[in-house]
Amino acid sequence: MGGGHQVDTRKIASFLAIALLGVGFLSPEYRAFASLPSYLALPAGDHIALQAVPGFGWRTQGGVHEVSGPQSLEVSARGSGKLALTLGGVPMKQVAVHVAPRRMVTLGGQAIGVVVRGRGTTVVGLDRIPTTEGAAAEPGKESGLRIGDRLVSVDGRLVSGDRDLAAFVDTAGRLHRSVRLQIERDGHKLQIEAHPAFDRTLGRYRLGVFVRDRMTGVGTLTFSDPARGRFAALGHRVALTRNGAAPAAGVILPAAIVGVQRAVRGKPGQKIGVIGYEAQVMGRIERNSEVGVGGALLPRHLKGRNLPLATVSQVHPGDATLYTVLREGGVQGFRLRIERVVPDRRAGAKSLVLRITDRRLLRLTGGIVQGMSGSPIVQDGRVAGAITHVFIHDPTRGYGTFAAWMYQELVSPPSHRSIVRHLLPWPEMDENAS
Repeated sequence: MGGGHQVDTRKIASFLAIALLGVGFLSPEYRAFASLPSYLALPAGDHIALQAVPGFGWRTQGGVHEVSGPQSLEVSARGSGKLALTLGGVPMKQVAVHVAPRRMVTLGGQAIGVVVRGRGTTVVGLDRIPTTEGAAAEPGKESGLRIGDRLVSVDGRLVSGDRDLAAFVDTAGRLHRSVRLQIERDGHKLQIEAHPAFDRTLGRYRLGVFVRDRMTGVGTLTFSDPARGRFAALGHRVALTRNGAAPAAGVILPAAIVGVQRAVRGKPGQKIGVIGYEAQVMGRIERNSEVGVGGALLPRHLKGRNLPLATVSQVHPGDATLYTVLREGGVQGFRLRIERVVPDRRAGAKSLVLRITDRRLLRLTGGIVQGMSGSPIVQDGRVAGAITHVFIHDPTRGYGTFAAWMYQELVSPPSHRSIVRHLLPWPEMDENAS
């Protein structure tokens, strides 16, 4: 009898579940059911609110505790466990709950100058050389050079920068001979022969390539970890070219914002900053991942508010505060709304969809502008994320990344972080012609 009763109960629960889902994929009940995560991570004692599913109950296991309300379910945990959504006493969906360590970080928001040097000299553009009246040559392109190639040596001599390359090529051209280039492409070393052409405008021999051996730009410090003496900034990867490798050596310096170019639809704005090259170095860049740059603080501590770091599970759609610098006055807070959360399993720079709602910020900047990358986002008293990109067609909106991802990739010891390598462009760059 007991077994038959159990079977009937499961059938009834199944029929009810089918009926519930059959109401429609757009029904509030289905959306609430589908939005439940399969995994939660939160520090011991913290709470997470889950949307209630009408007609369903809950069952807890392990160190998980819950207090039900009419519109939401408050979940807390003293230890790892499970939370099961039930219908008629039958589990319909299970949520694993993990207790994560509580991290305290120092809130950033201040403007920084980022200086990163690549290995060797990277081709960032190809050029036509004016040789005689009405004629032009493209020796670099004709030799087979591509954007993203790293120049290792010229005629056996190592290239450490754009000046070396320009001098080697001009010397070979004046001797009326070609140059042998050793390049690195996609991890392979290749030999290429090129014939310099005389540029009548510049008065020297060139290959018709634009190269760069370092990047400079203005961004924002997201947070620092006073316990480890490390920092995280920018929120997105830095690369010499779209297809180039990510250099992991450089420094961050203080920067002053002297003006803002407003963003308009179809044209991103930017902070106009001055990097303090003569100032004391703030930090040494040691990691460069898809969610920003990080490394050792110099000095070890920075001033600012100490706040808990939100886990990915604790970040949710809703109101939040953005911290950044506009002109003078130091770090200021501005209202925004997290419209969408994408709880990726791997670190990504587009995990949050954001909308600026602060009228003062919209009046001053038009929305998200370049140089705002890395500006920290605080939600529910926790450092939740950072701005990473702007929507070109709508500068009031943009992408962000989780602060927890930045901590894992840029602050945690190497054995505790995943390695993610996706290519993103660096919007501000200095180019030199050779």
